[in-house]
This record gives sequence, structure tokens and C-alpha cells, in this order.
Amino acid sequence: MKPFFITGLTDAEGTFVTIVRKNINSRHGWRVDVVFQIGMHIRDLELLKLVQTYFGGIGSIVKPTQDMCTFRVSSPEQIFQKILPHFDQFPLITQKRADYLLFKEVVIMMLRKEHRELDGIQRIVNIRASLNLGLSEVLKAAFPNTIPFSRPIIETQIIPDPEWVAGFTSGEGCFFVKITKGRNKVGMGIQLVFQVAQHIRDEELIKSLVTYFGCGRYVVPSKKEWGYFQCTKFEDNYNIILEFFLKHPIRGIKAKDFDDWVKVAEIIKKEGHRTKEGSSEIIKIKAGMNTGRTLASDILTDPITETD
Repeated sequence: MKPFFITGLTDAEGTFVTIVRKNINSRHGWRVDVVFQIGMHIRDLELLKLVQTYFGGIGSIVKPTQDMCTFRVSSPEQIFQKILPHFDQFPLITQKRADYLLFKEVVIMMLRKEHRELDGIQRIVNIRASLNLGLSEVLKAAFPNTIPFSRPIIETQIIPDPEWVAGFTSGEGCFFVKITKGRNKVGMGIQLVFQVAQHIRDEELIKSLVTYFGCGRYVVPSKKEWGYFQCTKFEDNYNIILEFFLKHPIRGIKAKDFDDWVKVAEIIKKEGHRTKEGSSEIIKIKAGMNTGRTLASDILTDPITETD
């Protein structure tokens, strides 16, 4: 797997977590843990195995829920040796990079054993206050003198490599076929749609995809918490989007949706969607895409093992 593919996938689905919790076996009653993880649907188990292989086989793949699987690395030493060097050399570009930089500080403190002293725990709690969702009520009560660490501001969000787009799309992208009623002789309109969604905090990054691809538009839904890049013009999807992902393949379950999307594109290109036979074939393909897809990989034949 290409390095920037890993970074793009992490920008989409990765998390950098610092956990501070009570522990009666610790000298000061608190335990600190760090976890790097990428969580995806169980159908993307094989993709997570590739990620684990990329990082040298470290960590574990666990199944926190029936529908989800997660690649996790919780050893500070392994994170320092494998995870940090990757993201220092191939940096994240979403606001998740701020979480990474704070997380990195905690990992280094742990390797210095600073988390074993109360003042070190307090500094880690200060950092934790600026990470992800902030502090729990338990931590707020236990550490009333917490001063949140200054959160880095991520201003430069320039797409560094096509493989970043491939990785990010493997997590947050969607290829689908929209069918509506039409006035033509087959009675339906068929439209190819490609879109990439992201939280509104990365609005400028997703907007930049319009310039990057030279097509599409940025759309903000009514809830305004998530925005997305969307391309619906057939010529742009066929000549730009399709060609891009043939050169820079996405991976995992979305690769199968892309393959079906390409099949529909070829039918439309040959005007097959204007015939009854072609329209029926498109309907059949669409029924097996996205949430309609049923795969043998839904049922795990290989046990998920923990090696961390």
C-alpha cells in the first residue's frame, strides 16, 4: 500500500486516543493509555489487514461491535517506532492532524515515564482536554486545575498526492446510481453520482476537490454539520473521476461499488440506458451496490486475532 493512501484513509477513518482512567493498581490511582486506531465496517476487514501489514504486523484487529472491526495499536513503543514516523513523513491534512500532534506529545511523555508522576498525569490531562471530545465529567472533577493545552491550528490543507485521495475516498467516498422517473420511452432517468463527505470543520479541504478534479461542486446539507463534494455530470464522472480511480485504485468494499459504477458508466456511454434491456441491467447492478451488497466477507471465516 502506498504511504499517502494510509494517510488518506486515516484522515477519513482514523483516531488518535489518549485515555486517562482510575486504576487502583497504579501508584497515584490513575492509568494512562494511548491508542491509534482505524475503524471500519466488518466487510473491510481485509483492508485493515493490509494496513496492519503496512505497519509491520504490529497491533491487533478487534471486533468492538457486530458490524465493525478496528485496527488498534496501543503499545507506546510500537506507536513511537512505527506510527509516528509514518505520520511525520506523510502528514495528515484534515483537522485530525491537530489530534495527532497532541497525541504525539503524550506518547513521548509516556516513553519518558512522566505519566507515572502526578504532575505528569496533570500535563497529560491538560493535553487530553484539547483532544477529540475533551474531558469526561469524572476527569473534570478529579483534575479541577486543568488548563487545556493549546490546540494546533491546521491551516494548510493541500492535497499532497493522488494516493491520499484514493485512501480518503476508500473511507469517506461513495459511488452510487440515482434512478428517477423520466419522460423517455423507458420511463426513467439514470444518473451517476460520486461524492465525498466530511465534517464541516474541513470545509475548505473538501471544497478544494472541485479545483483538484476540475469538476463537481461543494454541497452543504440542511443539518450543516457535514458537507460534501459531489459530481453528477456524466461526462465529468466518465472522463475525470472514473479515469482517476482507475489509475489510483481505492480499496476495500468501496472498490466493488466502484467496479459496478464503472459497469453502469459503460452502459450509459453506449446509450444502453435508453433501452429496456440496458435499463433493466442498470437496475440490477444498482440493487447490489452500497447497502444492497451482500458479501461472503460479512461472515468472518478467519478469526480476528490480537497480537498487540
